Amino acid sequence: MKGDVFTIVGVNSVHPETKVDSGVLQQFVIVTDYAGGAGNITVSPTPVTSGAKQNVVINSAGSGKAVVIAGTASGQDTTSLLYHQDAFTFATADLIMPNGVDFARREVQDGISMRIIRAYDINNDNLPCRIDVLYGYTPLRPEWATRLHFN
Repeated sequence: MKGDVFTIVGVNSVHPETKVDSGVLQQFVIVTDYAGGAGNITVSPTPVTSGAKQNVVINSAGSGKAVVIAGTASGQDTTSLLYHQDAFTFATADLIMPNGVDFARREVQDGISMRIIRAYDINNDNLPCRIDVLYGYTPLRPEWATRLHFN
């Protein structure tokens, strides 16, 4: 269930500034694992029904609203990732340069730091070579990215 995209009948998205009902069902994504049975699920975006951060409007009162999972069990779905270039960040770091090897070099290309090392293995009469990149990534502004799910 984690990662499933769904809508709830009667829960529409709103215009981000005017908060007027868009008439379009709001899509949600399940963000935590759920074992089944009675209980709660965590979704993104978190539904806010009033105030400055309002993102949905509930058109019919009461519980027991129909949940519609995007896609079908045997169907083919198309999911696209839409994001602003500043939504995520990716960084690399310079790795240490060891001594006593046949060859060692570090290059930075397009902001990516790569290291190559070649050393003689006397036990196996080999000259192994390795290329390393130390990297990390994280969403800086996750609200600037979304999965667009078509079915």
